[in-house]
Amino acid sequence: MNIRPSNSDEWVSRWRRCDYSTYFHSREWAEIWNTYTRGSTRPYPKLVLFSDGQRALLTLSAQHSYKGLVTGYVSSPAGTFGGWVSADQLSVAHVGLLAAYLKKLGNLVWRLNPYDELVYRAGVRTNNDDETLALNLADGFDAVYKGWTKGHRYAARKACREGVSVKLASTLDDWRAYYRVYEDSLRRWGHKASSIYSWQLFAEMFRRKSPNINLWLSFWQNRVIAGALCFYAKIHAVYWHGAALEAYFSLRPVNLLFYEAIKDACDKGYTWFDFNPSGGKEGVRTFKKRFGAEVLQCPVLSAETSWAKAVRSIAGVTG
Repeated sequence: MNIRPSNSDEWVSRWRRCDYSTYFHSREWAEIWNTYTRGSTRPYPKLVLFSDGQRALLTLSAQHSYKGLVTGYVSSPAGTFGGWVSADQLSVAHVGLLAAYLKKLGNLVWRLNPYDELVYRAGVRTNNDDETLALNLADGFDAVYKGWTKGHRYAARKACREGVSVKLASTLDDWRAYYRVYEDSLRRWGHKASSIYSWQLFAEMFRRKSPNINLWLSFWQNRVIAGALCFYAKIHAVYWHGAALEAYFSLRPVNLLFYEAIKDACDKGYTWFDFNPSGGKEGVRTFKKRFGAEVLQCPVLSAETSWAKAVRSIAGVTG
């Protein structure tokens, strides 16, 4: 197979036409992180041309650390689904070659794409098990809603009765209001927070005015009390980030957020609504499972060269 650097147009075209792509495979997602990290994570796509004429695009980003001494690669930024996108009909043999190339990179973090069945049939070995929870929307919203637990259905109705409303963020003030809710959630989570993002990340998402990004907001008495940030690809919608004000938990604004976001995804013809991995938090997992979500495996392959280990060890001693 022949491998060469790819360009933005090739990436966008193949991502849009790929049936198993997620937003995390998009050029836009890689560019957001390039801006947010001020270039320390940058797009590094590779176009693979197989001998039979089939093509695939590896959705890589490169990362520089330890003052440039180590270059690593992520198959998608922020630990999200990675791999490749293709508009062609690939086989298990093609996928085996793609996986072998990724492994040769040495320093790599790759979360397997749960919607690409070939990567699992190819037997790609990983070293960190994980899962996501997702709703199959093929039968429409009424069928999906019947799969919710009684508690979740009651909570959505309660939010409506209490006067909670949901709309999409449209202004910078809307996004800033959500970030304040997120700051309150960080206070509540404390050291248990799995990640901490600065305002600049959300500002960059707003700046792009992307049709692939929706920030759903719950309002009560004209105040933003909860939010859910969702991303969209060809047939896949995914919830990536959320927060809620503790003082308004009793109004159940999050349940109503998901009601509206999932219904919207059904109405627009998406096949999947993905809740994303739960970061090992069993309470979060249980909350998602009560929407009737099914478990999809998305294990992670993490690899590190001996050089990278040595540099990290020295930095840990001297830092």
